[in-house]
Amino acid sequence: MRKTIRSHHGDRVKYVAYVLWLIGYTERTIAIALSLRTKQVAGIIGRSEYSGRSQMSDQERREKLKELEGIRLDQGEPIDDGMLDRVPFTILPLGETGKPGPLRRRM
Repeated sequence: MRKTIRSHHGDRVKYVAYVLWLIGYTERTIAIALSLRTKQVAGIIGRSEYSGRSQMSDQERREKLKELEGIRLDQGEPIDDGMLDRVPFTILPLGETGKPGPLRRRM
């Protein structure tokens, strides 16, 4: 029988995942940014209070993002180790990638 070791993600990884998720990035994009598998990011998001992003209004997402921005600095040092220094804490519209897909062709 193979023994699996469960690693728990640190505060930095969770914080970055929560912020990027609330902004509007996909699980895949977040996984690439954090060097994780998409399923790992899905697990982090799924066990958080932010899992229902699609049911949140834009205002709710802005408020939660503002809360996360408020706790970013921990004793003067950012929780994310500066990973989000150049990321604007503003939400992106959900469901719009800007690229027409094969099923969304203009006729």
